[in-house]
Amino acid sequence: MSIFIWFSGVSPSVFSPDPCAQGGRATGARRTWNVRKGPDAGPPGDRPRTSPPARCALLGAALVKAVALTFTLVWFAAAAGADTLRIGVLDYSGADHPLTDWTPTMEALDAGLPGFDVELVALDIHALEAAVAAGTLDFLITNPGNYAELEYRYHISRIATADENLPVASTLVAVDPAPAGLADLAGKRLAVVATEAFGGFQAMWRELAEANPGLPGRIDWVVTGYPMQSAAQAVLDGRADAAVLRACLLEELQAAEPEVYGRLVSFEARSDPESGCAVSSRTYPGWPFAKMAQTPPDLAKQVAVVLLQMQDGNVWTVPVDYQPVHDLLRALKIGPYARTGPVSLSEFFEDYREWLFGIAAALAFWAIHSVRTETLVRRRTRALDQANAGLKHEIAERHRIEEEERQHRRELEHVARLSILGEMASSIAHELNQPLSAISTYAQGCLMRLKAGRLDPGDMARASEEIAAQADRAALVIKRIRAFVRKREIQRTPVDLSEMVQDCAALFEATTHRAGVRVEMLLAPDLPTVQADRVHLQQVVLNLVQNAVDAMAAIPPAERRLLIRTAVEVDPLRGEGLCLSVRDRGCGMNDAALDRFAEAFHTTKPEGIGLGLALSRSIVEAHGGSLRAERPQDGQGLRVTLWLPIGEEA
Repeated sequence: MSIFIWFSGVSPSVFSPDPCAQGGRATGARRTWNVRKGPDAGPPGDRPRTSPPARCALLGAALVKAVALTFTLVWFAAAAGADTLRIGVLDYSGADHPLTDWTPTMEALDAGLPGFDVELVALDIHALEAAVAAGTLDFLITNPGNYAELEYRYHISRIATADENLPVASTLVAVDPAPAGLADLAGKRLAVVATEAFGGFQAMWRELAEANPGLPGRIDWVVTGYPMQSAAQAVLDGRADAAVLRACLLEELQAAEPEVYGRLVSFEARSDPESGCAVSSRTYPGWPFAKMAQTPPDLAKQVAVVLLQMQDGNVWTVPVDYQPVHDLLRALKIGPYARTGPVSLSEFFEDYREWLFGIAAALAFWAIHSVRTETLVRRRTRALDQANAGLKHEIAERHRIEEEERQHRRELEHVARLSILGEMASSIAHELNQPLSAISTYAQGCLMRLKAGRLDPGDMARASEEIAAQADRAALVIKRIRAFVRKREIQRTPVDLSEMVQDCAALFEATTHRAGVRVEMLLAPDLPTVQADRVHLQQVVLNLVQNAVDAMAAIPPAERRLLIRTAVEVDPLRGEGLCLSVRDRGCGMNDAALDRFAEAFHTTKPEGIGLGLALSRSIVEAHGGSLRAERPQDGQGLRVTLWLPIGEEA
């Protein structure tokens, strides 16, 4: 009966024609042994030993017999309907490692199971699961983590556990100088063969997560794929800063190819007491030998008996406790413990503990901040209420003071108007005397005609009309005087500046006439209106005219000229406005007097009190305008200019 051994994914090679040169063992990924079987054939270790030359001679002499025996056994196996026993093996490193590692086990099964063709299939972790799912295997040998997952998914069961001195663990490797510890891997590139690999990833993943739950998320994982030495090669090529290898693989690679892998060193590792290999994680139970769900129990029992009887090469023991493996899978929540249903509250808390603590801290900070803010707001609200109460009191007091000032100003303005009226009293009396004299003359004429009996209705009508006209003239003068001197509130209305000046002329005409002052008015037509109090502006104009008449009292009558003009003027700062200027040819003002122009209680008149110009300036400024004095460029005297904004209410 022949035993057929095949490794998938590895290129085949031819057999050596010289069995002595190969030590009786074929090379390549696909190999076939012809092994004599019978009741007297024991395990390979029980056969008598001979010297190499004798063994070669015996083999050479028995070559023909072996070929004949092979064909005979093949014929008998075919005739007897021999079964094929397919055993899948996890191939983590490629090449000849599965053949080298499990050769003693194959020889023991070959010797202990007559009537079966044993076929060993080496597959990577993904192909191995696919074969289990397809039901093409009878047994398998794999790592503990992969077994636990296949046990959960496909109900396989282990019948033996490898009892060897090689630890099942992970080793961190890097090019010297290596990282000082696990924390230094944050932000680094860490190469792994596959995320399903037990020693090549999962065992180390648990150590990283227990050292710092957030550390795995801060590592840049580089998945290289099988074989496992490709992870080490990624470090040598500069594609990764460190790598995770199965325990003892670094020592095997350095022993096989020291010139390639000699640069690699382990870190964050300890020495395993049995193997002497460097390991960076805790160790786990050995690889299991498991049967498939469809494998007959009697066949599994026979295989288990053969495995447990092995004393050399691969040593197997009864299935050991795999609780450490389940603890790892449960801690990482993978394999049988991967979540597929609703998450419990405890699991949610465990998964997001750091986030929940952060949120709780943020909420606590927010609560404290809110309480503190609310306290400060209430405290400041009370302070603002107190400040508002004080401010309201201050505003009320200020309004009272302002009202008193306005009342006082009205009193002063009234006094000023009375003062102006007093200065102009003689002129006003003369102005009133003319219509009264005319009325008296016309009345006496009418009486004389009545006494003489020469009454003519036409003459009487004309005399009556003249008397009425002169009476209206006198009444108009009195009306203007009354409007000028009475106390009143400010009433802003659109005022035509040129028309207002013409109305004022009726009041200052007698004064200028008696003083011998010739008045010239250059009033621009169609001027825009200003929002102002007409009586207050008349008061300003009359005050300016009276001051100009007084300033020209000492010069010859022929030179006494007064120029009043209105025009549009643009102020560089305040824009467009109306300008009213009063120009006299009197003695003018020196620099000191100009600096104190319109200052309260400052006057250049011997009998003045210094309030007229001050009140005039306050009136103009209350209307949003300005009042200034300057020396003319074309002769002596003084020009006083009043500027008001167009269409604005001050």
